[in-house]
Amino acid sequence: MQPPSERESTTDLASATGQNWLGNSVWRSPDIQIQRIKSWASITAVSYHRAGGETTWHGDRFRLVLSPDQLPSALCQVEQGRTQDMRPVAPLSLAFFPPGLAVRITSPANRHIQVLWETDLYPTLLPELGAAASRFDFLYAVPDPLLSQIVTTLAQEIEGGFADKILIESLSTALFIRIAQRFIGRLPLPSSKGLSPERLQRVREFVEAHFDDDLSLTVLADVACLSPYHFSRSFKEAVGVGPQRYVMQRRLERARSLMRRTHQPLAWIAQEAGFADQSHLTSIFRREMGVTPGQFRAALA
Repeated sequence: MQPPSERESTTDLASATGQNWLGNSVWRSPDIQIQRIKSWASITAVSYHRAGGETTWHGDRFRLVLSPDQLPSALCQVEQGRTQDMRPVAPLSLAFFPPGLAVRITSPANRHIQVLWETDLYPTLLPELGAAASRFDFLYAVPDPLLSQIVTTLAQEIEGGFADKILIESLSTALFIRIAQRFIGRLPLPSSKGLSPERLQRVREFVEAHFDDDLSLTVLADVACLSPYHFSRSFKEAVGVGPQRYVMQRRLERARSLMRRTHQPLAWIAQEAGFADQSHLTSIFRREMGVTPGQFRAALA
């Protein structure tokens, strides 16, 4: 594989988007056109188009890349190893780049969706993995419907603009577990004793008292004294829905109650019920109830 030509450029993507989502990673490509990008705490989703030619990635973050389209074969070099002729990529295949590896790929122009996350997310969301989380290698053209769905869902949240921390952390946890299973097999995670009635009640009371906060999976797990991974599973077993949907349902019920009891503006009700704004309330209300908040309120008159 030849060194990059002078016509190829290093795109200062962090400066261009006003975000430091690349960290100390290096991403060189002939041309990168970012369609959409959104960063949450420690994780970023990006949809982009890259020109044909050689791309270099040397990251200090985990990187998962989804190829929506079928791609022809490509040349790939990992670190200083030999250049390999990689097989064609089927639609919705993935490539996984662990931190610390330099990877060079020469391929035609294509579009991708990628998710990047900081290394400290594994010990935060999955402390059960311990040192096992370091046993990762580069993967190319991996078919995995579950991972593809998670990455696609994260990409869809770029469009909506209303994704809360609980949803993003839940998706992140599912993504991390799935990746780790590929390298570690059956994860040596201790079995959870579930949520005791006392812990579950603490979580319910905390949610009711903090509707107007930007609740996160990590915070709710701390209230329950469980890791985010085990809290998410145990909560769903105990309540029947996951934490994110439960919080959304409680916020909707709060909004309905306020509309029944007060004549306050919908913007005020949205804030009191914990929605980002009135538009967010309207979007969720219409999706779940089949009517807008205004129509619901009018029916009460």
